[in-house]
Amino acid sequence: VTEIIDVTPLPHNGCRPPKRRRV
Repeated sequence: VTEIIDVTPLPHNGCRPPKRRRV
């Protein structure tokens, strides 16, 4: 789950998707 950690310390709920950049 390194992709989510590289983005933001927010829970991957799906409410408001920030700029999630996959490594």
